Amino acid sequence: MKTGRLKYFTSRWKSRWKKELNRREHPVRVVVDACGGDEGVSINVDAAIAAVFESEHLEVILVGKQGEIEQCLRRRRFRPKEIRIVNAEETVGMDDQPLKAAKRQKTSIATGLELLKTGEADAFVSVGNTGAVVATAMLKLGKIPNIDRTPILAIFPTLAGHPIAVLDVGANVDCRPNHLLQFAVLGATYTELVMERKNPAVALLSIGEEPAKGNAAVKTAHSLLAQHASDLGINFIGNIEGRDILKGAADVIVVDGFVGNILLKYTESIFDFVKTLFKKGHRISILSLIGGLFLYPALRRTLKDFNYAEYGGAPLLGVRGNVVIGHGSSSVKAVKNAILLAQNMAVVNLPYALSSAAEKLGTLTNKEKSNEVSNTGDRLICA
Repeated sequence: MKTGRLKYFTSRWKSRWKKELNRREHPVRVVVDACGGDEGVSINVDAAIAAVFESEHLEVILVGKQGEIEQCLRRRRFRPKEIRIVNAEETVGMDDQPLKAAKRQKTSIATGLELLKTGEADAFVSVGNTGAVVATAMLKLGKIPNIDRTPILAIFPTLAGHPIAVLDVGANVDCRPNHLLQFAVLGATYTELVMERKNPAVALLSIGEEPAKGNAAVKTAHSLLAQHASDLGINFIGNIEGRDILKGAADVIVVDGFVGNILLKYTESIFDFVKTLFKKGHRISILSLIGGLFLYPALRRTLKDFNYAEYGGAPLLGVRGNVVIGHGSSSVKAVKNAILLAQNMAVVNLPYALSSAAEKLGTLTNKEKSNEVSNTGDRLICA
């Protein structure tokens, strides 16, 4: 019996060690939608080259019209061995309807996500049509069990010196309280693993700190989180107001996609607003011009945190795979950082961690159903 047990555990150890070696030896394969974005192929090709130069153990798979991609690489007179091409005959325009685009099987988005689904890739990045990426990912990959809605998470800078996570920022315009509860679980897990924040503080965005403040969905979500936070392993700190976001009052801020998207666009505008204001101000006189020259380096360092290119893209959470979505107007730096983010998500095996965290939601639901049945039985006995 002892020999059998020893053999069993030895074989398990060997298998685990072999998988670990393979994981280290084989690079992380990130698929990039080469046709996505306002600038098309050139931006994505340059970003792929920059990413493989900056990061080890990374392979980028460019999906799109092969002829255009190869022509773009030839113009640069250099093609790293870590970059390969997969042909896709069709592209998705920025104005195409998401559901119609998701049904087309030969697009660069569908082809790339199919590679992720079949295990030929570890992550997917697109700066193309956001709605089409979300819809196609839902159809191709499916949702994690116990997750009803898949949120998009964005990174916000703070005065505290560390970035925070905000979700949802646009995937779900109308949210029910249980959706916000699920977002909290997904956001906390992401922040802990990818952003390496231990026991992240989770908060609901509302019009006041009191539990009674906010619309019906927010008030009910507050009640759910306050009641079940410990069961779900969430460090819920209550409501915060809009003025607390950039102060870094919480590590994870939960909000519905309608408000979240407005918040995201407003925050992104701060970078251009302050830069334009500074340029106008220092041209008033010679003294202000000289002062501006001295201040500009410090201002540039300060505003760097508000430049979305520094964060790359926004992960789509709750699907069975690593998916990162970026702006259509993304620069080479933004796409490169999106690729590196996708690589990091694959390294920490984010979908598995999110799935494990979501299991607690299922346990919670079963417990509530059991309580409902018990209460119904008690009422029948009393009757």
